[in-house]
Amino acid sequence: MSVRLTLVIAFLALTVSAAWADHGGPLRTGGWSPMTAALVFGGLALLAGMLVVVIVTLLSRRDRSSS
Repeated sequence: MSVRLTLVIAFLALTVSAAWADHGGPLRTGGWSPMTAALVFGGLALLAGMLVVVIVTLLSRRDRSSS
């Protein structure tokens, strides 16, 4: 039984073709250039940092009495 299973696995391994879900060729879009990716993700990191500063500032604000 194990010899038959080994032969089936070997046959399948030798006859494997391209995956059906691989949408290569004309359907694939080109990637971003490294400079564009750096600018976009750097801008997102800056925006996230600014958001953290605003949230911390709002949460740590104390009420000031007008006495």
